[in-house]
Amino acid sequence: MRIIVTVEDPEPGFLDKFTALLAEHGAKVELDTEWTVERATRYYRELPPRAQDIVRLAAVQDGLVKADELRKDGGDSLRGVSGPLKRTLDRGVRQGWWPEGMKAPIEPQGPGFGKVKGYIMPLDLVDVFSAAADNTEKEN
Repeated sequence: MRIIVTVEDPEPGFLDKFTALLAEHGAKVELDTEWTVERATRYYRELPPRAQDIVRLAAVQDGLVKADELRKDGGDSLRGVSGPLKRTLDRGVRQGWWPEGMKAPIEPQGPGFGKVKGYIMPLDLVDVFSAAADNTEKEN
């Protein structure tokens, strides 16, 4: 038997308490950590504009955005671009928008030490985040 529970707009801390209750009484609890269009739209809307650009470009370019495409006016710095992607993912867990364990939808690629060569989104998320960007664009 499989039971699916959907919790929309939970109060802060509710999911932690609910998950603990299920873990205590359930033989096996499996959280749904898949990106849906609804979750992706929430994530996308919460991002600042420059981070939205990265996600949108990745979604329309089969998951890959090269760093050169993100540099505005010939500038070399991409400083501060990756942080909002991670912070928004973490905030979504704290706010109960999605459970802990959600995989980052887009990751910086590079040698490390702050040098980013680009961003990559898994191919299975491209259509989901493309729909999220389209949903947001239609509302604006």
